[in-house]
Amino acid sequence: MQSGDKLMELIEQAASSINMLNSEDLSELESLQAIFDQINQSVTEITDGSAELLEQAKEATSNSVEVLKKILKQEADDTEKSIELVSTSVCSLQSVIGKMVRDTSAADSVCPAPVASEDTEAGTQAGAAILEDDIPLILDFIAEAAEHIDSAEAGLLELESKPDDEDTINQIFRGFHTIKGMAGFLNLSDIGSLAHSAENLLDLARKGELVLAGANTDVVFESMDMMKKMIAELKESTGTGTPVPAQKGLPQLLAKLKATAEGQTLADPLDTPHGQKKDKELDEVLITQPKPKIEDIATKAKTTISGDEKIKVSTERLDKLVNMTGELVIAQLMVDEEVDKNLTAEHELGRKVSHQGKIIRELQELSMSMRMVPIHGVFQKMTRLVRDLSHKANKKIDFITSGEETELDRNIVDKIADPLVHMVRNSVDHGIESAQERSEAGKSPTGRIELRAFHQAGNIVIEIEDDGKGLDKERILKKAVDNGIVEVGRQLSDEEIFKLIFHAGLSTAQKVTSVSGRGVGMDVVKKNIESLRGKVDISSTPGRGTTFTVRMPLTLAIIDGQVVKIGNNRYIIPINSIVRSLKPTAEQISSVQNRGEMVMVRGRLIPLIRLYKLFDIVPASEDATESLLVVVEEENDICCLLVDELLGQQQVVIKNLGEGLGKIKGVSGGAIMGDGNVSLILDVPGLMELAQK
Repeated sequence: MQSGDKLMELIEQAASSINMLNSEDLSELESLQAIFDQINQSVTEITDGSAELLEQAKEATSNSVEVLKKILKQEADDTEKSIELVSTSVCSLQSVIGKMVRDTSAADSVCPAPVASEDTEAGTQAGAAILEDDIPLILDFIAEAAEHIDSAEAGLLELESKPDDEDTINQIFRGFHTIKGMAGFLNLSDIGSLAHSAENLLDLARKGELVLAGANTDVVFESMDMMKKMIAELKESTGTGTPVPAQKGLPQLLAKLKATAEGQTLADPLDTPHGQKKDKELDEVLITQPKPKIEDIATKAKTTISGDEKIKVSTERLDKLVNMTGELVIAQLMVDEEVDKNLTAEHELGRKVSHQGKIIRELQELSMSMRMVPIHGVFQKMTRLVRDLSHKANKKIDFITSGEETELDRNIVDKIADPLVHMVRNSVDHGIESAQERSEAGKSPTGRIELRAFHQAGNIVIEIEDDGKGLDKERILKKAVDNGIVEVGRQLSDEEIFKLIFHAGLSTAQKVTSVSGRGVGMDVVKKNIESLRGKVDISSTPGRGTTFTVRMPLTLAIIDGQVVKIGNNRYIIPINSIVRSLKPTAEQISSVQNRGEMVMVRGRLIPLIRLYKLFDIVPASEDATESLLVVVEEENDICCLLVDELLGQQQVVIKNLGEGLGKIKGVSGGAIMGDGNVSLILDVPGLMELAQK
C-alpha cells in the first residue's frame, strides 16, 4: 500500500512536530495544520483496506484539524489540553494506519505503550530482531535511557527523605516519560509498557493522590531494576544481531504497578478479566498535567548553551587519542634529548623544541582530562545498595555522600565500583549495629555511613566511615591464628591486625547471611585496588566505628617517577612511594640475624634491598656507602632501595610489557625514554615480597 506508507511518513512528521511544539508559536501551529491537511488528503486517497479502519482514520484526522483551527483562532478553552487531544489523535492514526499497512499495531513517541496482561505477550519487542537501519538510533536510545534511569534513581533515593518534594517527583516522572516516548518511537513495546505503567504511578504522586514511600517506592525501584536489565539485553541483542529476548516477570510487574496505582493488592487485578481497564483511562492522567512553561524551557536551554556544551564521543576514539598523545610525548622526548646532546643551550632550534615540548605537555594534560569523569555514578549505586541492604538487614541507616563531583580516570571509575560494594556491604552488615543494640549502647537508633571522595597530593582518596561498633581486634587476631595466617605469639600493631580482614576466607561474622559472612569479598577489595596501583588503609575505634581509606592515582596511563641508575640500566620508581633519599654511612648499615641487612634511618631500622642482586646486573659499586639509598613505603611496609645514581624526576607514559613477558613480580610496566630505550617501572610491594623470599 504505497499511499499508506506515504501517510505513515506524514503521521511521523506530525508526531515529531507535536513533541517539539511551542504552543505560543503560531508558525509552528500553522506548520502542524499543514501536515494534517496533507494527512487528510492522503486518507481520502486510500481505496483499499478495512472500511472500519479507514473510517477511524478519517474521524481522527478531522477531529485534529478542527482542534487546530480552534487553537489558531484562539477559541480553544485550554490550549495545552487541546494539543494533548491532537497528540492522542496522532497516536490513534498511527495505530490504525499501521494495521492497514502492516497488519500490526504501531506506536510512536506520543503514544502510550500498551500495558501487557497475562493472556498476551508483553509487547512486540520480545523475539524481534534488530533492523540494521535502526541500530544507530537504538544505541543513542540506550545511552540516553541509562542517563534518565540514573537521574530518576537518584531522585527516588532523595525522595525517601522528603517524600513531598514536587520537583524531585517531577524529575523522576520526566525520566520515565522520556523513556516511554523514545521507546515508542523505536517500537520497543516491552520497555514502553513498563515506562508507561511506572509513569502512571508517578503521576498519581505528582497529583498528591499517592505517597512515594514504603511499598510504593519499592515497586518503582523494581521497575528501574527491570528497565536496566531490559536495556542491557537490548544492547547485547543490538551488538550480536540476535532477537531481543522476552523479559520474564514483566507481566507480573506491570500488574503490580497497576494494582499499586489503583490502591489494590497484587491479587486483586489478577482475579478480574483482563482488558476492562483501557489505556485511555490511564492516559487521562497525563492529559490533565500542565506542561513546563515555555519561558522556563527557554531559560534552561539558554543556560545550557551559554555553559559548557557537550558532545558524545566514542570511548575507542578517546582511548586512541590518549595513546597517540602519549606516543607524541615520547617522540618529543627523543627530539629534546637529541637537541641537548648536539646543540648548545643558546641555539635557536633548542628554544623552539622547548616551546614545542610545553605545547605537547599541555596537549597531554588536556587529552588525559577528557578521560576524567565524575565519580557520581558510582556513589549513586552505593546509595541504592545501602538502601536495599539496610531494608534486608532491618537496620535504619543514614547514608551521606560528599565529593560526588570529584573526577578520575574513566577506567578507574569502572573498576572501583566492585571494591566499594564490598566495603559498603561490610559497613552495613558488620559495622552498623541493630537499632536495639545501638540504643542499649547509648547511640541513636539510626546508624550513619559516610562516603567521601577528594583529591590529595595527586591522588584520589575515597573514605567510607561508619559509626558502628568498630573492628574487634582480639576476634580478628584469634581467627587469623586459628586459620594459620598469623603465628602464635606474634606481636602485631592495630593497623596490621585490621588488615588481616583482607585475607581470603577470614570472616569474623557470627553467622552467614545473604549479605556477607563467608570470608570472601574483602580479599577481592585488596586485589582490585592494588591492580589500580592503589592502597587501602583501615582505622577503627571500638564502639565508635571504622573508616576505610582508599588511595589511588588519578589515571593509569601516566606516572610521575624518579629515574634511577644501576650499572648501565635505568629504572623508574613511582614518586608516590618515595619517602626520602640519602647517602648512608658505614655506621648506619648493619646485619640483623634472620632479617638480613638493615639501615638505621632516623632511629629506625629499615631493611636494605640491593636491586642489582634482584635483577642480576653489575652495579657501579657494591659498597653501599658509595651508592645512594631511596627509602620507599607501601602499606606501612618500608625499605631502602640501593641505587648507583638519581637521574631526575620525569612523567612517563606507562606501557605494558606484552603477553610474551606476562606479569613480572617487582615490575609494573615499562616506559620509552628520550633515547628510545625502555626503562622498567618498579613495583614497590612486589620488590619487598621478592626481597623477603
